[in-house]
Amino acid sequence: MREDLPYWLALVRFPKFGPVRIKKLQEKFPNLAEAFSASSLDLQTAGIEPKVADQFVSERMHIDPEKEAGLLSLHGVKALTVADEDYPGDLKEIHDPPAVLFYKGELPKQAKYLAVVGARKCTRYGQQIAADLVQPLAAHGVVIVSGLALGIDALAHQAALDAAGQTVAVLGSGLDEANIYPTRNRFVAKQIINGHGAIVSEFPIGTHPLAQNFPQRNRIIAGLAQGTLIIEAAAKSGSLITARLAMESGRDVFAVPGPINSPLSEGPNNLIKMGAIPVTSVEDILNHLGLVKAESTNQYQPGSELEAKIYESMSQEPKQVDDIIRETKLATAEVTSTLTLMEMKGSARHLGGQYYVR
Repeated sequence: MREDLPYWLALVRFPKFGPVRIKKLQEKFPNLAEAFSASSLDLQTAGIEPKVADQFVSERMHIDPEKEAGLLSLHGVKALTVADEDYPGDLKEIHDPPAVLFYKGELPKQAKYLAVVGARKCTRYGQQIAADLVQPLAAHGVVIVSGLALGIDALAHQAALDAAGQTVAVLGSGLDEANIYPTRNRFVAKQIINGHGAIVSEFPIGTHPLAQNFPQRNRIIAGLAQGTLIIEAAAKSGSLITARLAMESGRDVFAVPGPINSPLSEGPNNLIKMGAIPVTSVEDILNHLGLVKAESTNQYQPGSELEAKIYESMSQEPKQVDDIIRETKLATAEVTSTLTLMEMKGSARHLGGQYYVR
């Protein structure tokens, strides 16, 4: 823990000290311990508005830096400041990175991050697409970032977990369990932490999930990732805020096209018109992230006619076992046992659930 971390925590506890004002304090004072105890006049010299400086000086007696640090230990939360080397590099590049990033779990390093967002009340099409795209992406080592919301967000987190991949949930509240929102996804949050992923927030412990926090947290979802994928979204949707923020940061925006008569496809279809990358397969995303593996020079040699038939039915796109059974007209036991054998030989890969790829 950096020596002055308690003072970073204390300063972000004051609601009017956001990233821009904290940056001004960093530039003016040798450390934030001095900024915390500065006079109103010194704060104004740093560029803090007089009313804000006066309000902070009058209220700081109620903020205890050591107590703020103790809250982290009490709730099992860790924190990175924007001045730390381990602070996520892509997030640091946005114009207003959080001064403090709170997290529980592990923030995967040296990995590709992809934000996946969409409608809360998604269609079956959206549900299926979320699983079909996210599982193989997570299996390729892509870290899936989303917002733990109902619908596409939760489905994206779950699909990554089903593929034994890593996922990061960005919250619009504090990370104490009582404020994790929505409440029905608290179990998903625990799964994410147990699956070597993380839940993160810029909001101090005890912050309630207020409506105004969520558009603000969307910039973190977009900022952590090299690209943002929109699966389903209405014409006026919070997911489109995330897409716009990604575009403004120079990140790739991917969109899944949908039926022209579906209100939830209006958002992605409009994004494609504006230059977003249309996604019709996992390879569309992997190509842009530079993760498509070169084809093997050794041709696969099936060990039996049964194996050859199953292999022929498969591709590099995720396929359900039931679909393989239907296409090959083989018995369920034959297909499942052969797939297990093929997985051991490296000619098939299980993505979790019912999904396999070559």
